[in-house]
Amino acid sequence: MISFEEYRQIILSLGTPVSTEVLPLHAADGLVNAEPVFARFAVPPFDNSAMDGFAVRAADIENLPVTLPVSTDIPAGRTDVTELEPGTAARIMTGAPLPPGADTIVQVEKTANPEKNMLSEAPDEVTIVEPVKHGANVRFSGEDIAVGEAALDAGVLLGPTQLSALASIGHGYVTAHRKPVIGVLSTGSELKKPGEDIAPGQIPDSNTTLVRLLVRAAGGKDVVLSSSSDNPADLAAVLEKAGSYLDGLITTGGVSAGAFDVVKEYLKDKNVSFYKVAMQPGKPQGSGMLTLGGREIPILCLPGNPVSVFVSMKVYGNALIANLSGRTDTDIPWQQWESAESWVTPEGRAQFMPVVAKDGKIVRATSGGAGSHLVYSLIKTRGLAYVPAEVEEVKAGDSLRVWWL
Repeated sequence: MISFEEYRQIILSLGTPVSTEVLPLHAADGLVNAEPVFARFAVPPFDNSAMDGFAVRAADIENLPVTLPVSTDIPAGRTDVTELEPGTAARIMTGAPLPPGADTIVQVEKTANPEKNMLSEAPDEVTIVEPVKHGANVRFSGEDIAVGEAALDAGVLLGPTQLSALASIGHGYVTAHRKPVIGVLSTGSELKKPGEDIAPGQIPDSNTTLVRLLVRAAGGKDVVLSSSSDNPADLAAVLEKAGSYLDGLITTGGVSAGAFDVVKEYLKDKNVSFYKVAMQPGKPQGSGMLTLGGREIPILCLPGNPVSVFVSMKVYGNALIANLSGRTDTDIPWQQWESAESWVTPEGRAQFMPVVAKDGKIVRATSGGAGSHLVYSLIKTRGLAYVPAEVEEVKAGDSLRVWWL
């Protein structure tokens, strides 16, 4: 058996990032930045006021109280600002450009009659009654980022904060990797579509729904392929037809040691390897580069039990899609949490235990623990607690790594 860390590195080595496209910022949400981005504009782009108040020269307000004539009014958006003459003040609004010569903003609350100083018409003069430090309330150009400075690396997932930041530095478009197209195929003649009646020996196909939605959550575009029977020829026909447009393929079922494990049978001579991974759930796994429709695409073969599918998708499916999407940060975001209860772990295998938070600690999501067939338990799961293979028993009070989902 190999460790889950070793197997995850194998998955991360499969395939290369998909092609890119140039998109308006709003259309790139959830995609991955493909090229380094540099600032066209500084942030802030000019010296400006952080407060509603009055722009002054600090030397003119050293002795208080002092009354200064108001020489001009500067609302946000004004572009024709002239130099502030010594011994005068300019009424200024938050975000408005600092006039040349001014070096300090006095907030309106530190003036006499502040409510009258913010009427629609600027006052003829202003009396400053409280001290203000030199340079106070001024936002200086480039203090956040300067023109030409590196703003965003390639490989970064683009979301609202990243895209709005790109807008602030002068960009309206971004080059991003498109979403990788992932084929989803559940195998097994016992499967019935959701909502259909089942006979003894048949089960609803929950894996297709689970995998396709986890593909979307990971940043991929799902394409559901018709579920095949347990006949390798049927599976081959389905895959060859879809191979020309897929960037990756994820199958569920047919990878263990059974007599009708169709995926393993079909792929046995096709550059796909099968592994026993030292983990619970999800011990049987398969992966490799599969030639379909004249193209090589990565394939991830997951077990069939739903909890195994869920854990495998989070640990390995996310890694595959991150790699194809061009992401550089592929680490699992572990947090340390204390267990509120005890349980026995499988010998020689790392365990991914479905958990929830309770009173600041973690407890198992169900009494069945990490049983791979307990599909309904997934509805209660909020995280996966990782127990290393060498740990024989988790005890109340132990600190575990947890991946909140």
